Amino acid sequence: MIEVNTIGVNRYAPADSAAINLYGYDYASDLTLTQLIQAVCIRSAAVYESQSVLKMNMMTSGSQTLADASAWLEQVAKGTADWPAARTFCIDKLGIPSASLPASTDAVNSSYDKRMQVAAAMQDKMSALAQSQQEDMIDLQTLVNRRDVAYSTSSGVVRTMGQSQMQDAANFL
Repeated sequence: MIEVNTIGVNRYAPADSAAINLYGYDYASDLTLTQLIQAVCIRSAAVYESQSVLKMNMMTSGSQTLADASAWLEQVAKGTADWPAARTFCIDKLGIPSASLPASTDAVNSSYDKRMQVAAAMQDKMSALAQSQQEDMIDLQTLVNRRDVAYSTSSGVVRTMGQSQMQDAANFL
């Protein structure tokens, strides 16, 4: 049975951890196997948590782009859009090539066919963005599940080690 291991690296402990403080070699002390497992699990959970936050921020931005695109799509289809602004949105936010969009306001607002071509291109890009949002949601669920497993593993190790120590103490009595 391993009682104590000396670990002289700081990558295993999360910053500002009260339980494990190895962010300086000056005061690194012996680290039990339980503490090492806890530190690794907590560090992993923290990484998954930060990745989850980034993914949620990206998804929020994507949702806003979809909402904006929907508003522009309606205006383009009706022929009421401020075409220069709508065209800029299509190019910059949706990634529609400028060559496939009419250049002038008259060309798009006066021609039903042109408006429907632009609307179809916008719908294609919106569908791709919606699909990407669905994939991001699956990724987010995976990150959250991994985070939860890391926390569960950490608490399970603590529980198991505590039970083991209680049994050892009972054997001495």
